[in-house]
Amino acid sequence: MTGIYGRRAAVVGVSGVSGVSGVSGLAVVVVVWLGLALGMGGAAGCTQEQPVPEKPITETGTTAHSSSAAKPGPALPVVESAPGRARPPFAFSAEDERLLEEVQRGAFNFLWSEVHPQTGLLKDRASKPIVSVAGVGFQLSGLCVGVERGWITREQGYERAVLVLRALETHPDNRKAGLFYHFLLGQSANPDMGPFEHVVSTIDSAILFSGMLTASSYFKGEVTERADRMFAAADWRFFQMGDRAKPWERGFISLGWKPKDDARPSGDGTLLPYGWLDGGCEHRLVTFLGVCAPEEANRLDPALYYRLRRQLGGYGDSGGEETGPMVYFPWSGALFTNIFSHCWIDYAGMGPDDPAAFGAERRPRVDWWENSRRAVQLHRMKAVENPLKLPTLGRNAWGLTASDVATGYGVPGVFPRAMVFAGLRPEFDVPTYKPKDSWGDGTIAPYGAGCAVIFEPEAAVAALRHYREVAGRLRGGNALWKDPAAGGYGFADAYNEGTGWVAPDYVAIDQGPLLLAIENARTGLIWRLFHDHPAVRGGVERLGMRLSPRGEPGRTSK
Repeated sequence: MTGIYGRRAAVVGVSGVSGVSGVSGLAVVVVVWLGLALGMGGAAGCTQEQPVPEKPITETGTTAHSSSAAKPGPALPVVESAPGRARPPFAFSAEDERLLEEVQRGAFNFLWSEVHPQTGLLKDRASKPIVSVAGVGFQLSGLCVGVERGWITREQGYERAVLVLRALETHPDNRKAGLFYHFLLGQSANPDMGPFEHVVSTIDSAILFSGMLTASSYFKGEVTERADRMFAAADWRFFQMGDRAKPWERGFISLGWKPKDDARPSGDGTLLPYGWLDGGCEHRLVTFLGVCAPEEANRLDPALYYRLRRQLGGYGDSGGEETGPMVYFPWSGALFTNIFSHCWIDYAGMGPDDPAAFGAERRPRVDWWENSRRAVQLHRMKAVENPLKLPTLGRNAWGLTASDVATGYGVPGVFPRAMVFAGLRPEFDVPTYKPKDSWGDGTIAPYGAGCAVIFEPEAAVAALRHYREVAGRLRGGNALWKDPAAGGYGFADAYNEGTGWVAPDYVAIDQGPLLLAIENARTGLIWRLFHDHPAVRGGVERLGMRLSPRGEPGRTSK
């Protein structure tokens, strides 16, 4: 267990992190881990080098994952769907369509209303003025949904997108090497050098750019000019980890960059000594965007995407056969780690990939849509088993994920059982950290199961309907559901049926993916717009990905 991952693992099992703003990805507990990590200062240098080739470890002997670094093991299983499995977009019943429309409208109401009038930037959460650029990425994509659903006019959506992009582009101190600070001041779009971490975040920038590219494809005009110009200026190679990193980390993208002097936010600084190394959603989204860079000097080698580690596991009574093998992220079992990239990258339109074609050996072939579907299945199975007998969890209340909890902010999650294969090199091919399930206090965030509608539509709709029923039973100071037709934001961030607690707040990076995932499940809109962008088409071609043509919606929900 190394670097930031170890520090995050230490807090993932805690019921809450008091006072933490809603943030994305591994940065979900940044206030805790950055206070520890950034004291390491120059543990990684700002090199701009190409990824180094993989090298075998020199130690001899065996490990839990490898009988010998020099001997190849048996063929790794392929993660792929059973023949005939339906894929999104799905056809839903009229009743289910009404429910999904209401949930989407509530999420959109938040993205439209909770903004700073000077800049149009979306607040990180309803209760705080700070802006997270990841939330703005969801906001920009969400504007396209709002127009298509008739909630705002095209002119309104265009004007809001222009206002946001002008604010972001005209304040150069809010970014380094073209990537953005995680937190900005909503009134000015300058970096927020207040109580939260002062870091240029690669994952939050990737989510922001995903929103920019979607809006660029949809709105055209000044939106396209500004969005494309900012994306082209992003130098992903600047954030590659260099010789000061551990051998298996070199060439991968750092989680971020920190200035040496907060008064000079775009001056000198250092990369964080922690990288995106594994096959989680955020790791792939960051690396994918780097491969899409239109400027060759800023672009990542597509082989780096396929070098991301792919730890396999499974779950079920027969040693994993019930779910089938799946790649999982050992440092967090929160469901969002299987969702975020699917808001934009159309993995549902692809089959298993082929890392070996890019020289990435000892990486299983994976259909990432099917992989996330199996992760959803895992979460449902464990919620039904519910070994701690937590009162909220059950057949229709599942999907442990990052959210508000009564004591602050929590990141619970569950894991499959690790599958062990000979010939895999510790750290280079698979991490050596062994995770344990973290149940928290049983608090459920509706966006978890709600976003899973792109993988398991019937189960996700049943969960959303259950949450609406729970909302009618809970009686307390905060409502779990507020009517979108009256301007409400739909579901509150989270709830706990055992204690009756309901989150008093709404979080951008929870409302945003809920809106986009449901839209993709219904129409595939965000996928089409994102993949229509020339930069994305270029990245897809460089990565050797193929999108299958779609016919009629795949399944009618009951």
